[in-house]
Amino acid sequence: MTNKEKLETYLLFDKKKTPFLLDEDNNGKTIMLSGAWGAGKTHFWKEEITREQEKVQRDGKKVDKYSDDEYKKGLHSQLKDKEKACIYVSLYGKTSLESIELDIYMKAYQNIVGDADFVSKTCSVFTTVGRNLGNMAHKGAGGAFTWLENLVDKDKFDKAGKYLENGGLICFDDFERKSKDIDLNDLFGFISQLVLEYKCKVVIILNSDVFTGKEAEVFRNVKEKTVNKFLYFDPSIEELFKSISDDENYKPLKDYKEDILKAIQETKELNARIYIQVLDNCLEWLKVKKTLDEKIVRVLVLGTFNFVLNHMVLDYQLIVSNHNKDGYLIDYKILSNYPYFFKGEIITQNVDLKEKYILRFNYKFEEVLNRIKNEISVKAIDIQKQKITNSYKYSETTQKEYYEWLEKNEIELKALWKYGYRLYYVSDVDEETYNEIAQFIKSGILIDV
Repeated sequence: MTNKEKLETYLLFDKKKTPFLLDEDNNGKTIMLSGAWGAGKTHFWKEEITREQEKVQRDGKKVDKYSDDEYKKGLHSQLKDKEKACIYVSLYGKTSLESIELDIYMKAYQNIVGDADFVSKTCSVFTTVGRNLGNMAHKGAGGAFTWLENLVDKDKFDKAGKYLENGGLICFDDFERKSKDIDLNDLFGFISQLVLEYKCKVVIILNSDVFTGKEAEVFRNVKEKTVNKFLYFDPSIEELFKSISDDENYKPLKDYKEDILKAIQETKELNARIYIQVLDNCLEWLKVKKTLDEKIVRVLVLGTFNFVLNHMVLDYQLIVSNHNKDGYLIDYKILSNYPYFFKGEIITQNVDLKEKYILRFNYKFEEVLNRIKNEISVKAIDIQKQKITNSYKYSETTQKEYYEWLEKNEIELKALWKYGYRLYYVSDVDEETYNEIAQFIKSGILIDV
């Protein structure tokens, strides 16, 4: 059973015992769901656990997202059946604890009743009250705002609280995007009081390394007091890709998903957002060009990763090789503006050129960088006597300049090494096709002319 399957079973779909999120004994507990940045924690929570959108559009009709034999009711529906709210709160753009609590009340009521008019009025009130929220009187994290008595319909806020009591669930996400106006210590205190007053469950989605400086110290101090359960989301590349690519929107890519996954695995990157961009680019290319093959897929995938991660679009190049007694020297113009040690590399003989290229450039960038640093500091050789002299190949000043240059350009060089050299893909297709793909990735525009 994979990590993702274990989490799904433990949290919601365990048939042998009551799952954690449905067990009333766990009311009043806080769970932290962490994992690598980009691993798809939010996607996992929304699409695999809560499943707020249980139905999808197929052939003009709304049908269950899962077939009868594999359909599992999501947490959103299961709690709604019990008249308990299951809400997701993004901290993105929130500037005060009051704005967060207002969002909680609004969503809790809408979650069960679906009163669009109430939501509209509440949003309008919130806009009107605006920045003054922080100065309003407040009874505590679990109580209603005293100022709410004169706003909208307080009765609906009371009902919203009941939908959270004894079994409702609140998920907090996007901690790294919260306003600096919200003190982290106050935020966790607010969450703790919510749990105590409502006896609801709280899920916190974040990574411990999301905080830096003073906030990192605060987080270390408060998390042990606030969080009752720590869970780690650690999917494989294949798992994450499958969970995203199974979306009905990507059905036209059915025959190409294996090639897309293969190219993604070359990058060794675990990033849900980029996977979505890759799939969207492949889907758009197929819709416009009506054709897609393994080589085009590879260029689309690796080109998209390189652009998103490194803001680079490589120029079209062919491998140019010059044979000498030691092997083949690869001249790659992408790095021609850099010092000589990045202009070419010696590779082994007696294998196909493409294979030689892959074999030679499968080294890690750190290994290459260390070899270059050693080359810079090596002692000079007396050619006549074939012995090392007491002088260095480069002067102390030149060595310092090279080291400083390497340090200054290390990030860019690492990206070029990985996507320009080791994962070399620009000659997988002809120059015209490559340039069209590169321009599409860079501009986001694809027109069939």
